[in-house]
Amino acid sequence: MVKIATWAAMLGLIVVLLGILSRFGNFITINQRTGCFIIGFSLMLLGTIWKVVLEMNEREH
Repeated sequence: MVKIATWAAMLGLIVVLLGILSRFGNFITINQRTGCFIIGFSLMLLGTIWKVVLEMNEREH
């Protein structure tokens, strides 16, 4: 399960980097770039929290 959380956080990072790169390449619109940032940062946050919670539960058992 920790691998899934790591993948979610990494996917969020890729989406954010895609939004940053699109600023220089203009291959997506401003509205899509804003969506990339919102979705990417949300995935990174949720993936990180999910990973921490899973690791805390493993220590209890």
